Parts: sequence; C-alpha cells; structure tokens
Amino acid sequence: MFCSIKTKILLLFVAIMLTMASLLIFITDRDVGRAVLGMEEKSIRNAMYLIKLNVENEYKNLLFHKISMLSERKDTMKTLSSFVVAGINDYHKMARLGVISEADAKQLALDWTEGLRYANGAHFFVYDEAGVILAHPNSALVGRDLSAIKDVKGQSLFRSMRQKSEQEGEGFAAFSWDDMGMGRESRQLGYFTFYPKWNWMIGTAVQTEDIEADAAKKLQLIVNELKSTFAKTKIAQTGHLFVFNGAGEIIIHPYLSSQDLAAAKNPATGNRLLDDFKTAAQHPDQPIGYLWKNPLNSEEDLSEYESYVDYFKTLDWYIVSVARTDEIDLPARQVVMRQSMIIGLIFAVGMFIAYLFVSRVSQHLRRLTDHAMQLPAHDFASPESELPKIEQLSSKYRDEVGKLAEAFVFMEKSLKRYITDLRETTAAKERIESELSIARDIQMSILPKLFPAFPDRPEFDIYATVKPAREVGGDFYDFFFLDDDHLFFVLGDVSGKGIPASLFMAVTTAFLRATAVHGVDPDEVLARVNTKLCVGNDTCMFVTVFCGILNIRDGQTICADAGHNPPLLIPEGGEVEFVRAPKSAALGVFEEMIYRNYRFTLKPGDKLFLYTDGVTEATNVNQELYSEERLKADLVEMHDRSPEAIIMEMLSRIDDFARGAPQADDITMLVLEYRR
Repeated sequence: MFCSIKTKILLLFVAIMLTMASLLIFITDRDVGRAVLGMEEKSIRNAMYLIKLNVENEYKNLLFHKISMLSERKDTMKTLSSFVVAGINDYHKMARLGVISEADAKQLALDWTEGLRYANGAHFFVYDEAGVILAHPNSALVGRDLSAIKDVKGQSLFRSMRQKSEQEGEGFAAFSWDDMGMGRESRQLGYFTFYPKWNWMIGTAVQTEDIEADAAKKLQLIVNELKSTFAKTKIAQTGHLFVFNGAGEIIIHPYLSSQDLAAAKNPATGNRLLDDFKTAAQHPDQPIGYLWKNPLNSEEDLSEYESYVDYFKTLDWYIVSVARTDEIDLPARQVVMRQSMIIGLIFAVGMFIAYLFVSRVSQHLRRLTDHAMQLPAHDFASPESELPKIEQLSSKYRDEVGKLAEAFVFMEKSLKRYITDLRETTAAKERIESELSIARDIQMSILPKLFPAFPDRPEFDIYATVKPAREVGGDFYDFFFLDDDHLFFVLGDVSGKGIPASLFMAVTTAFLRATAVHGVDPDEVLARVNTKLCVGNDTCMFVTVFCGILNIRDGQTICADAGHNPPLLIPEGGEVEFVRAPKSAALGVFEEMIYRNYRFTLKPGDKLFLYTDGVTEATNVNQELYSEERLKADLVEMHDRSPEAIIMEMLSRIDDFARGAPQADDITMLVLEYRR
C-alpha cells in the first residue's frame, strides 16, 4: 500500500503540509497570540493611564481653586492687618504727643481692636512676648497665657509667629482653635504682624472651613464624574475599574462596598486583597494575578483574575483594573482559532489539488513501469527488436514524465549498443586475465619456491615469500650458492606495480644471477647490475636491492644496500636490531654509482630478516602504518621460531592489522638462519 510513488508523494505532501501548518499555528499561537494579548493588556494600561491623568487634571483644578481662594484671603488679611496697625499707630502717636498717657493709649488701642469684625469670622487679637492675650473679641481669653497652642506643624503658634514676625515682619500660620468660645475647634488661617513700638504681636484670624467645604464639594464632583467614566470604561468583557484609599475604603466601585472587599483575601498569598493591590502599585506596568470569587455572583466559582494598580499619592487613592484572565486571553485565542481554521482550509484544498496532480502523474508512471518490467523479455542483441511504443509520451509531454519516457527510449537504444560492446570487452578482458595469469606463473617460476631449499645443508635454513598487490608485481627474492661455502642472497623492490614492474624485475634477477659469481663482492655486483640497468632505461624505472654473501663455514657475512629497507638481525640471545649498512642510490638511477660493503658475523642461532616496504607501509582502515617499530617488536616475540614460522606469522599479523583495507603494495620477506 505504501510502496507506490503516488502514495509516497501524497504522504510527503501531507508531511510537508502538516509541518508547515503546525509551524504556522505554532508561530500564530506564539507571536500573533502574544501580540494580541499584549495589545489587550496595553489597552488596559492605557485606560488606567487616562483615568489617572483625568484624576490628576481634575485635582489640579481643585487645588488651583483652593490656592486662589487662600491667596485672596491672605491678601485681604494683609490689608486688614495694615488697617489695624495704622489705627494702633494713631494711638501711639497721641501718647507720644502727650494728648493722652501711654497707658491710656494702649488701652484705647486694645479696646478698639477687640471691636473689629470681618466676614468669614475674621477677627483681630493682640498678645505680648510671653504669649498672654492682651485683646480678643472673646473677653474670656484676655489675660490668659496661650503659648501652648500649636499650629498644624506642631510648633508653638504664638512663639513661632513672634520669632518669624520679628525676623521678617510678618508670617502666616494654619491652626485649629476654639477662640470664639463656640464649643468646637475650627480650622483657621492666621496672619501675624510685629508691632515693635509697644512690643506687641497683632494677629488676624479667619476661618478656612468654607474653603475646605468648597474643596470637598469639588472633590465629590470629581468622584461623581469618575463614576460615570468608570461605568463607560470597558475592561475586557465583564471587567471594571474601582478606586480605594490608603485606609482601605472604597471610593468608587460599580457594585461593591468597603465591607465587601475589606475581608477579601488572595488565596495565592494569604494576604488581604487590598494589601496586595497596594504592593502591586509599586509596579504599575506589571499585572498582579489572583484568585477571587465575586460575592454578588453565587454561581461563579473561584476564578483567575488579573489587575493593574496605580497610585495617586496626592489623594492617597489606588486605581485598580479588574478583569478575568480568560477574558483577557479571549481575543488572542479567537485570532489563533481563526488562523488555524484558515490554515486547515488551505491544507484541505492543497490536498485535493495534490491528489489530482499526483494521480495524473502516477498514471503515466505506471505505463512506464509496466514497460520497464517487460524490458527483460526484450532481445536487445537482435536487430529485429522494435522500439517500445512510449515515444508518444516523450513528444506529448515536455515535463519530467516526457523526459523520463525519452530516457527510456534512449536507454533501450543504448542498451543495444552497450550489450554489443560488453560482449567484445568481456572477451578482451578474458584474454587479458588469461595472459596475466600466465605472466604471474612465469614470474613466480623465476623465484625459488621449493622449501626447504637445501635440505642437505644443515649449516643454515632459509625461507622466503612474495605476495603481489596485483596479478603480477615488482618484488623479488633469490638465493643460490656461489661455491660450496658461499651463499648469495638478495631481496629487491621495483618501482611501480603490474606488468612493467614484473618485466623490470625479471631483467634485474637475470642480471643479478649473471653477475653474482665467486670472487665478486656484493658492492661490485650492485655496481655492475646498475650499469646494465641504466643503459636504455627510457622509462626511468629503478629497483631497491639488498644483497649479501654468507660464508656458511664461519658465519662471515658481506652485504651491500642499494636504497632498500634495512634488514633486522635477530640474534640468538641478544636484542633485535637493524643492520645499518652504508646506503646508496637504487639501481637504474645513476650510472657509475659506487656501492659499499658492510661486514658482520652471524653466530649460530642468529637470523637475518629481509623485507620490502610493503611490510612496514601496510595500512589499516584508520590510515595507520604497520611501521618499523611494530615490525621490530613482533620479531622480538618470534626470535626463537624457524624462518618459515616467522614469515607465516608475520603474514598473519599484517593481514589482521590491515583487515578491511586493500593491499597497496607487494609484500616480500626472506629469513636466513645460520645454524653451524
């Protein structure tokens, strides 16, 4: 069911559409929903800001009116006070001119002052430096020490005003005092003037309760206007605004009183809800969340609410917005739902269109599939085979279906040509493989391969092997007697691989056998062979060689190195070490090259290990080399084994090391053990 390309394309389209739809819904829910929610919350904050701004403006107007009335009253008090001072000054002048005595003048001035009256309960009084009343409309106060009376700041009213008047000439003070004996204290504004000629303080007092009453009326008008504004202000769907003061009294609320909210608590904190509102007012831009049950709605359960709180310090008012959290989130949810429905509709329409398109494409693909399944029955090698009848698809459609049909036609024509060429190539390859097999047999026949090589000579044992990287290779080894007492042995590595290397190897071994005769040292053998190889070496091939002559009577060994890897000496009881013979250039590189001998003695039980770089440069899947260090360590473990056992174990270890990696170079080894 799920194997057809039609189903796979539809499933792919569904997966893409579902991914895109999920991504769009996620982005809508995260970004658009968050933006709408932010706009809703911003709308609430803006409403709060406008309400607070309205309260501030109205209160500024009220305050301006109150200050204007007080300023007007202060100006009037100054004018009246100057009139009183002028009158008292007339009496002082009469006493100074001798018309009346000073005592009579003071008394007349005091009597005159006591009789003065003015609107709003304004009156005048005089007291001395000790705070004793000398004149007052309320005769019961005359002669009393009233220095203990304090102003609204808690300071001694008469003393502070005397000090201020003596320094500045005048002073104002607000205080509460039942100075007219009405049985209640009244709020008054006093103006005090120092009269230095008789050391008197002349005070003018006027009641300010009418100003406070007028301000209270205007404040009530502000409250009434806010009630009307709050009733028109919509917070979410059923939310509202209300105001309470620092004492927890409800100033404005659409339906609750102070008693309804006084005991309300926030279950999240355990505090009174109004106290949490006061704390939230410190951060007016951050909402406070809480659980609350509307006391007027018995059907409503404990619900989540969110409020913004702002504080108007001047009136000690807290302005609070109240809205259910789900109502604030509702516009965002509606936007997300609407977007999801639109995306779902687009998804359904897209699926329908995709189904029609894929069905049409799959119909042509089925025709091509049926044709492809019939291809194995076609005889492409037969010239009578006709072209398939699908060419009309390639001419009718210029899309991928037409291209595919055109490719099928082209494939059939190409297959015919390819099968013909393949048959010819296969025949040629079989001939080459046969020739390579013959070449390998010829090459291997050049090398000694019969072991033990000299069963009748117990003085030594020798074993060698070569493992070409290809059918034929360039590595070689050889050993033969020069006379009854001298054994010549050699191991070499021709540059390159394949047939050219094998031919160069055959020439080299022939030259070595022809040159290595009794009485000729290894250095001379290498020099003569080098001269022969350099002649006509247009391909610039070369060969590295290590050769030596062993005297089987006493173990004396003479060797020479033509750029080859240094062999290892495996002593009977000593440490394995490299034979560092003087190294010269490989054979076939430079004419007239000089090679030098190196002499050492093999003791009974000692072994000499010769090898090509295919051993130390064998590579594993991690591109690590087998290395000379690893080779030396392995030979230390095998020092007591026979030459054949050493070579077989080394082949096994190299195979294990390079397992999984192709053999890159020929591997050749030779072990010579001296036993006499």
